[in-house]
Amino acid sequence: MPSTALSILFLLKGCLALSLVSALPQGAGQAVRQGGSALADCSLNQVEGNRAYKESEGRLPEHRIGRNDVLGVTVWNGADLQESKIKVAEDGTIFVPFGLNENLLVEGCTSSELKRGILESLTRYYRSPQVQVVIDSYQSKRAYLLGTVRWGTGRGPGLWPLAGKKRILEFITENGGFTENSNLTAVQLNRASGEVLRLNLSDVIFRGDLDQNPVVDDGDIVWVPPKEVGSNTYYLFGEVRNPGVVISETPLTVVDAISKAGSLTRDAAQKGIFLVRGDLNEPHVVQLNLKKLFRHADLSQNAVLEDHDILFVAKSPGTKMRDVMAIISPIIGVIRDAVFLREVTRDN
Repeated sequence: MPSTALSILFLLKGCLALSLVSALPQGAGQAVRQGGSALADCSLNQVEGNRAYKESEGRLPEHRIGRNDVLGVTVWNGADLQESKIKVAEDGTIFVPFGLNENLLVEGCTSSELKRGILESLTRYYRSPQVQVVIDSYQSKRAYLLGTVRWGTGRGPGLWPLAGKKRILEFITENGGFTENSNLTAVQLNRASGEVLRLNLSDVIFRGDLDQNPVVDDGDIVWVPPKEVGSNTYYLFGEVRNPGVVISETPLTVVDAISKAGSLTRDAAQKGIFLVRGDLNEPHVVQLNLKKLFRHADLSQNAVLEDHDILFVAKSPGTKMRDVMAIISPIIGVIRDAVFLREVTRDN
C-alpha cells in the first residue's frame, strides 16, 4: 500500500478514536483508570439504627447496603432511560455505569444516600437527571431462626436475610411463624455481641409492649422454645426435612428421631450422621453410619438418644467432626440457655 494511503488510513482511525472519547461526559471513567474507589456520601444524620438498618431524621428506616446485596439502579438523563442490576462486591463496592464508570464504596450506606451520590455526579454532565435506587435482593444481613416454628418451602428454621428494620415478632412470622406448641412467653434472642434477651411475645401481641419486641440485628439468633415439654427433647439439624426440635414422652432411637423430623433429605449422607451429647461446653461427638444399620443390621448405629441430644445430618460423607462443631457451635449456646430456662421452669 502506498505511503500516502497509509497516512490517510491512520488519520481516519485517529479521528474516529477522538470522536468516541469526546462522546463521553468529561471526567467519566477517571476513578476506574486511576484504580481507586470513590466513597459514597453516607452522611445523613442517624437518629436510630444497628448493623442492619439506619433511620435518619425525617426519613423512614432503610436497609444498610452490604456485600452481595443486589441493587436496581435506574437513570433518566433527559434522553435515555437506563437500568442496571448491580451486585455489591466482597470489598463493599459497586461499579456505576451510565457514563460515570466509577467504583463507589457503598457498604453501610442506604439506598437514599446512594441515590443522592449518583445524582450529584450525574448533574455535572446532564441537566435535571433522575435516579432511582432500590434493593432487589437482601443478602448482606442475616439472622438465625430456630426452635418450634412452622416450616415449608422458603420458611422454617434456618438462616434468613434481614431486609432493613425488623422487630423479632415480624422476623419470626415472615420466616415461618408459630406452631400450636410454640412458647411465646419465653422466646430468646441471642445477640452477636453475647447479650441474651428473654422475651414475652404474648405481651407484644395482646398488650402492645414494644419493650418485648426488639429489633433483630445482623448475626442474631432467635430461639422459640416449645410450650409443652415432654420427657425428652432432641434437636435435629442439617439434611432432615423438618430441622428443629423433636419432643417425645419416651426415649427415641436415632432412626425414630429422624423419622419424626420428616426423614432424611435427598442430599443426606447416610454415613454422615453425628450425635452430639453431654456437657455442651465440651460435647462428646459420635459419627454414625446408617448404611451399616440398613445393610448389615448393625444396631449399634441406631443408638437410643438421651434428653437434649443433638443430631446433625451432613450432606457429604467426608464431613469431619470438627466441621460439624464449626457449623453447630452458634446453635449450641442457644440450646444451653434453653436447657437452663427449661430447668428453671420445672423447678418453679
